[in-house]
Amino acid sequence: MTDQPWICVRQRAGPLVKECRAIRPRLSKYDTPYERREKNKILYPNRDSSVCRSNVDRLELRLALFVDEGRVYTLTFAVEPVKFADCRKLWRTYLRKLQRRLGHAFDYIYLIEGQHGDHRYHIHAVLRDSDFKKEDVRELWSYGTVDDEPLILHDMDTYRRTAKYWCKEANDGVRLPVGAHTWVPSMSIKEQLPAPEIFRS
Repeated sequence: MTDQPWICVRQRAGPLVKECRAIRPRLSKYDTPYERREKNKILYPNRDSSVCRSNVDRLELRLALFVDEGRVYTLTFAVEPVKFADCRKLWRTYLRKLQRRLGHAFDYIYLIEGQHGDHRYHIHAVLRDSDFKKEDVRELWSYGTVDDEPLILHDMDTYRRTAKYWCKEANDGVRLPVGAHTWVPSMSIKEQLPAPEIFRS
């Protein structure tokens, strides 16, 4: 039995609370280079915290900030854009239309996909019901059709389901350029995520 305290990292996002408790390794002057390298992987993770290590984790936390107001829209094109950059340009034009309609900045997360199914570009977006009615979203999307569903489908559903679905496509360098962000949150969503709480237990 060890007398070392457990380190707790707790991340809150809307109704979601993710927590990791662990005994952290101690560095020693007697560590071999391999042991030191492995301990440093735990002590200094490459990205974010121990509750937010993967792309799915990061997206799940940001989706949770929509609480029960999120609606997922799938925007398709009647005439498919030739390139990813064209698709992103149409999305930005659409964002400006939404902002003009609402009159101020708003929360959103969007994703451009184009590798599965019939390999046609389409856009997934999460918007707040309190910001936009479904009719407004459809009216302003003049490039094709719009489907929608609630972000949380039923009592046992989770934000992670959507996060895993959205993170299924990798940047292949053909349909999705290498280095392009697979999903993008609005600046307001980024600012709403609180810093993780870290304490000894």
